[in-house]
Amino acid sequence: MEETNKKNKNRGLLVPILCIITVSSVVFSALQTVYILKLASGSVGNYAYMRGEPEEETASTREDTEPEVSPLANPEFSLEHAASVTDPNKPTLSTVEIVNSVSPATISVYVMAQMSNGSTTPAFTGSGFFVSADGYIVTNRHVVEDVIEGSGYSILIVVPGYDVPIEAEVVGSDIQTDIAVLKAQEQDEPYSYVTLGDSDTLQVGELVVAIGNPLGKLSGTVTVGVVSALERTVNNNGYTMDLIQTDASINSGNSGGPLINSFGEVIGVTNAKISTAEGLGFAIPISDVDEIIQSIINYGYVANRPYLGVVVGQIASDEYYGAVAGVYVSEVEEGSPAQAAGLRPGDIILSMDGVEIIYSDDIIDVRDQHVPGDEITVVVSRDGHEVELNLVIGDSNDAEQ
Repeated sequence: MEETNKKNKNRGLLVPILCIITVSSVVFSALQTVYILKLASGSVGNYAYMRGEPEEETASTREDTEPEVSPLANPEFSLEHAASVTDPNKPTLSTVEIVNSVSPATISVYVMAQMSNGSTTPAFTGSGFFVSADGYIVTNRHVVEDVIEGSGYSILIVVPGYDVPIEAEVVGSDIQTDIAVLKAQEQDEPYSYVTLGDSDTLQVGELVVAIGNPLGKLSGTVTVGVVSALERTVNNNGYTMDLIQTDASINSGNSGGPLINSFGEVIGVTNAKISTAEGLGFAIPISDVDEIIQSIINYGYVANRPYLGVVVGQIASDEYYGAVAGVYVSEVEEGSPAQAAGLRPGDIILSMDGVEIIYSDDIIDVRDQHVPGDEITVVVSRDGHEVELNLVIGDSNDAEQ
């Protein structure tokens, strides 16, 4: 009997508790619904500032709500200005000013193939820029390679401000640096031309602008980025080049166009991109090729550049079992100074002109300290014996004839 009374008492307490829980749930649901409606309408939450006029704040309210300003913050900071090198003697230009200055001198290059019916069609496209008022143009050699190496091709250029394409011819080219110079037909008025800068003063992070003809259809396209890296080593037709890397968009058809610094000066010739990645474009530093361009304009070829005519390869001590580490001759060009000196494939080059050869770059360093006609001593290891040879430095133009 007593146990029954306890059960009845517990049931009596359970009913009010359930009622309280039910009422609380209803009230909470109602409040939540109202909040969601306010949130959706924008009267509260992250988007509340978008609706209506701001409420008038008291001093105490501002003190409570305004975040503390970091002592490291700089309200005057400009990313564009920070990404350019400031020279006290030259004012930096805005991107618009750079484009207005250089675009009139930037041209689109079309290599035209002769068809069987006598008409012509674009076979290859690229970009270029005038370096003189009388029509000398710098571009990449690979842009006009078909014209240089074969017949049945011609060149047309599209110049800003001219209604019809203009014919151009190849003055000369250099396969080692991928540079070519064209000459446009003379017009009644002088051509606009660029100012060349000093790529040796570039810094990583500096603002750069590229102008070109991507895809051969979008002439005058402007892209902006920074110098991502300097002296990126890239192999081009068997020759090593140290290039400027940039995240300014570079595409097929941009080849040969100008890469421009904050002062509106051309500091590079765009020539490559990595197609499997984004933001990886490359340009030839203008200071590495300005003498090449000058020589081509003066002579039609690169004059007085030292030439050896030997291809070498580096072998490390642990690369092959039993291999002797060193710089090996892998190929000797026919009729070259290296062949005349007696170099053979398989020779290990120990020294040149008294300089120990440890890396293949050491050979380039020695070569570039000489001029055609200089005679140097080359010591090689051949069949376990040291052999001393006399080599007369040649002219690179002789090798390209």
